[in-house]
Amino acid sequence: MQHSSNDIQMLNIEGSHLTSQQDIANSFNKYFSSIIDKLNCNTIDKSSLKNSSTYCYLDQCNKNQNPPVVFKFFSTHEITTIIKSLKAKNSFGYDEVGTKLLKISAKYICSPITHICNKTISSGIFPERLK
Repeated sequence: MQHSSNDIQMLNIEGSHLTSQQDIANSFNKYFSSIIDKLNCNTIDKSSLKNSSTYCYLDQCNKNQNPPVVFKFFSTHEITTIIKSLKAKNSFGYDEVGTKLLKISAKYICSPITHICNKTISSGIFPERLK
């Protein structure tokens, strides 16, 4: 494996020298995952964090309530524009529908696709296979 100039070649954790990229990545993952537990309001001593910039930021976010996010629904014109902008290819995804077929049938399928997209936005449920 070729190393870039940004790769960490060695990591010393409590006297143990890690040189494997996988071990180093796992160590970083373990460390950053453990921070979540420390930030959990039920397990931290807030008095010790009062001057912490992270705590101050989070505390300020809780005080300032942001306006709710409002989603704008898609129009059939927007969906048609998106379909027309696709490169016409014969290849396809898991649904076995190629972009060439989408472009040819755009005027017939634009309204149902718009409805599906708007339902996805309004319900907050995104199909697992499209994530």
